[in-house]
Amino acid sequence: MSAARPLLLWVVAALVALAELYAASLVLHPDVDPAYRAYYIDRTTDCWPHVTDGAYVLGTPIGFVKGPHNTYARNKVCGWFYTDERGTWSYGRFSLLRFVFAPTAAPLRLTIVAGAMVDSGHPAQRVAIAANGRAVGVVRFTASLPETQQLSLPAGVGASGSIELRFDYPDARPGTELGPNEDPHPRAIRMVSLTLGGAPP
Repeated sequence: MSAARPLLLWVVAALVALAELYAASLVLHPDVDPAYRAYYIDRTTDCWPHVTDGAYVLGTPIGFVKGPHNTYARNKVCGWFYTDERGTWSYGRFSLLRFVFAPTAAPLRLTIVAGAMVDSGHPAQRVAIAANGRAVGVVRFTASLPETQQLSLPAGVGASGSIELRFDYPDARPGTELGPNEDPHPRAIRMVSLTLGGAPP
């Protein structure tokens, strides 16, 4: 055997080892979209975006209850559990809704009807709300039965004709606290309806 042949075998072996190391690095640190990484790999969010056009007419209530009044599908982005006869639970640490409407520079009012995952040891669920990445306020729900909370959105937030609302749930708790067979992901509020409309004069 010539001296060159063992050297060639070593080179081939080294290239194979490098290829395997590269493949392993892709498994451990894949180059993927940040939303994909957060949902599928890091598990830092339970929110995987759905494609939605967000079409909306300001002042129109959208329903989160199963049946003919379940109308929020066009505005749903992510972070919502299965809908039933009592409403739709938030799913995970935050939820998103998108609204596309005729542009307006006027202030807007957000009206939410929802129940909450509360008990004697956890008497309230706070919901921190942001519009297009801008914090606009915090509302609190303190009953399992539906209650109404309202929040004013500042003038100009709807000037582009598009608003993405983000709802963060600092007090969300595992769904298993509702029963042993429930999904374990965090829940906070059970949305019944939501309206984005003009603020009163």
